[in-house]
Amino acid sequence: MNADDHAAPPPPPRLSLGKRLLWPFVQVGHAFKLTGTHLLHHIIGAALIASLMLALEGLHVLEWLDAAMLRFSAEHGQIVRERTDQGSKYRPGIIEIDQPAFEQVFDEREPLERSRLEQLIASAAARGSKVLAIDLDLAPAVYEQHKAGERPLDSLLDKLARGGQQLVLILPEQSDQNANLPWIRERCAAGLHFASARIRERMGAVTRIEVKSPVLAAVAFELAHGVKEQEQQQPIPAVLSEQKEVVGLADRVCQLANRTSSEKELARWAFEPVIHGDARDAREQNAVTAPFHPTAVAREFLDPTRTRVKLIDGKAGVDDKALRKNVVYIGSTYDVRDRYTTAEGEQASLHLHAAAHTSLGIGTADVNKYAVFAADIFIGILLGCLFGGLWTLYGRAELAIDKRMENTDISRLHRMGTLAEFYGIRAILVVVWASPVLIGVLAVYLSHGLLEQGWWVNPGPLIAGMFLHAMSLRDEAHHPHEEVPGLNVWAQLRRTHPGIVLVQAPLAVVLFIIAVA
Repeated sequence: MNADDHAAPPPPPRLSLGKRLLWPFVQVGHAFKLTGTHLLHHIIGAALIASLMLALEGLHVLEWLDAAMLRFSAEHGQIVRERTDQGSKYRPGIIEIDQPAFEQVFDEREPLERSRLEQLIASAAARGSKVLAIDLDLAPAVYEQHKAGERPLDSLLDKLARGGQQLVLILPEQSDQNANLPWIRERCAAGLHFASARIRERMGAVTRIEVKSPVLAAVAFELAHGVKEQEQQQPIPAVLSEQKEVVGLADRVCQLANRTSSEKELARWAFEPVIHGDARDAREQNAVTAPFHPTAVAREFLDPTRTRVKLIDGKAGVDDKALRKNVVYIGSTYDVRDRYTTAEGEQASLHLHAAAHTSLGIGTADVNKYAVFAADIFIGILLGCLFGGLWTLYGRAELAIDKRMENTDISRLHRMGTLAEFYGIRAILVVVWASPVLIGVLAVYLSHGLLEQGWWVNPGPLIAGMFLHAMSLRDEAHHPHEEVPGLNVWAQLRRTHPGIVLVQAPLAVVLFIIAVA
């Protein structure tokens, strides 16, 4: 045996400066290198989460998360604030009784003084608007119900309606023994229209507008632009009406008032959709509503249309210099309890009625649920690759330091290098756990932008689900599965991850069938 047999192995070739600079990027590239098994793993996981979301959205279970995302987006603003008023053509004017007007004009009395309301409506009608949508309870107050003779306010309303003025009143609050029902019928006979003042609020936020229900905005829009234009802007889904019949909303409440003897029943039916088609399909929320367009309720476009009620020569009225519009909404904004959360922050109900009118003009619609399903799978696969790569990068870094710790070199330089690497690995772990949060925040802003285009996408469950799903691959950096020659990708996945094949894949199919059915 010669000395050459005991010689140490030659040292590895020294890397050039360029290769040393590129080494971290090479390691990241190796971390994100996918095998067919990994890719199939992510496809099944994304399909499972997308199917689950499709089923839950159909049951409206995720609307609380929609509301939470809207509140977050409204509180923290948008990345880009530069935008144009897409609904300027349809945007109505607003005449509001705000807190100063409530104090100075109406002396903080409720119900609002009827003589002041009479002055206000006369002043608004004199401005030449085609439609006045009045979001105020104008039914006789308790102290007026026993007075003989017709109220001056009713005389004014009837006179304006007979003179060609289009007036839309909201259904008054339910009274004892249906005392307001005869008053409603009398106003209907005079040519006035009624509508429901209800606003659809789900889980603490307003995200949708009524398309085919006789609510204030829909009735006022129909009176201003005609039934045909409303149908063109917000068509009835084909599943509900094969004939695409145009259905009027303006006279719906008055027709119901003449057929019922209960104000409670009238209020309930006044919020029901008016369509021709399958009644069971009509009960589907998304079939008779549409996403609320954020531009319609944006403060920078809504505020210039607002006019405050003032005392002019001792009477309630509107300044002649105020903005003139073809459609005007009149109501109050002083009650802080009458506020709703939207994608653009908190808004009073009067502003939401006017914004819903604008949103009807802009026209919004839901994205086809199967297109969303396909997009969820595609995005889920990308997220799975991203999160899986991050976990792999972290696992390989931990494996590398474990091997380094086996070295008998206990020099101070070695200990300092190992300590620095230890903290570097913990920094990688922070990045891994922070990645879904950062992506989620970005997704909220992107979803808000999509909502401005009439689309609403909720990425939260998909991001969280794919992050947790990718965690199942994190141990493979320490203990990689050996590839068995001759096995296809499906058989290899069944051998290494039987739960994916035997549980998740069948469950994804079952959930998809439930969502479609």
